[in-house]
Amino acid sequence: MGTMEMKREIHKWIEDQNDPDLIKKIYDQLGREDAIREDMIASALRAEEDIKAGRVYTSEEFWAHIKDYVKKR
Repeated sequence: MGTMEMKREIHKWIEDQNDPDLIKKIYDQLGREDAIREDMIASALRAEEDIKAGRVYTSEEFWAHIKDYVKKR
């Protein structure tokens, strides 16, 4: 099934729904996915800036940091 067919089927399925709670849940989930995607993109952009600025850990430093963090919890 192609993308356009999926979109048509989803649209038809939503149009046929009479349960406002279900429609609200779908709406909220779709909005949540957009927010997650935006957060991931922002995080990746910050990571790229950190790498360019030399704010990186070696593998050993990373694991030492993680172990220290776990001990403190």
